[in-house]
Amino acid sequence: MEINEDIFHYFNRQRPENLNQFSNIESFLGEQLYLEPSLSALTNAKIAIIGIDETRNAYPMPYLAKADNVRYWLYQLSAFNNLPIVDLGNLILGNTISDTYKAVEYITESLVGCGVIPIYICGSHDITQAIVNGLLLVQRKTEVGIIDSQFDVINSESTNSRSFINQILKTYKHRTLINIIGYQSYFTSANQHKTLNNNNIDTYRLGLVRQNIDNMEPVLRDCDMVSFDVNAIRQTDMQAAHQPSPNGFYAEEACQLATFAGLSDKSKLFSIFELVSKNTPIEMSAHLAAQVIWHYIFGVSQRKNDYPMCDLDDYKKIFVKINNLENDIIFYQNPKNDRFWMEIPQKNNENIAIVSCSKADYVQLVNNNISDRINRILRRYCP
Repeated sequence: MEINEDIFHYFNRQRPENLNQFSNIESFLGEQLYLEPSLSALTNAKIAIIGIDETRNAYPMPYLAKADNVRYWLYQLSAFNNLPIVDLGNLILGNTISDTYKAVEYITESLVGCGVIPIYICGSHDITQAIVNGLLLVQRKTEVGIIDSQFDVINSESTNSRSFINQILKTYKHRTLINIIGYQSYFTSANQHKTLNNNNIDTYRLGLVRQNIDNMEPVLRDCDMVSFDVNAIRQTDMQAAHQPSPNGFYAEEACQLATFAGLSDKSKLFSIFELVSKNTPIEMSAHLAAQVIWHYIFGVSQRKNDYPMCDLDDYKKIFVKINNLENDIIFYQNPKNDRFWMEIPQKNNENIAIVSCSKADYVQLVNNNISDRINRILRRYCP
């Protein structure tokens, strides 16, 4: 698949004047991103930065989003000399919200299909649905990581930022696996939990995630894309979130999750949502959003070409017998970095699933203890 030059027609590529001051600072992202990209630069890029200031389907009402506020801070962060990155500018919004969705689908399909990782600086969270649609035009199935304080499954006849997961399930239930990380119990109802359980969606409560955030590394390692709602970050650190909460991830934890996502060799896309513009670039919430994006890019720069980029035959193969299962669980260990995966036989042994796990998960199973991660995997793949 090749990128068509018409992709540039979707963007306003004019850079705000206040970014010019960062265009000549050596070894910082402003120098790398301020220049208008050519087709050859985009084709050879590893990452493309894109702003989408769309909020018409925000719940409970639209608000002003401005990706350039995040750019102001992103351009001041250190560059990645070994990683070609371009900034495509801001998406020209459609006459209708459906037009914007279709544009996002096309851009996602075009870039991911050519091996370019889009990083979207978005308005409202409903755009995730369009991103998933575009990704599924490239691959048959996808696994999505959603970092959010709430479950976006409220009943609604139309798509909005609090109902879009329902729309994904209606269209792509058998092609999409979803993980929701960082939800807060007082924002979620019993009926919502039931809906997610019935659709095999794994959920991770904020308190449990924060007890050992490293447990999220294998979860995010399996995700083809990550959708990060800044409402998941506590208000002290993210005051300009659309629906801020006193509780949530600390700034450092948000950046750690983004790094885990970037490190994954499966990750093809990263997006950040729900940052309300304060009409000024000098704003700490935009600064934190920029640092979250920087940490994702850092993760990409540190990838180890693990599975699925390499053959599992290169890994150590370990068989573990588990009660109540007809077949052994097969683990694969990468001796270079001590990462683990497990092989799960599917119905009638016709297919297998290779799922990420931690060394701790493996050690617990050897000692006849099934970790929460492996319990979730067995429930999802061996119902």
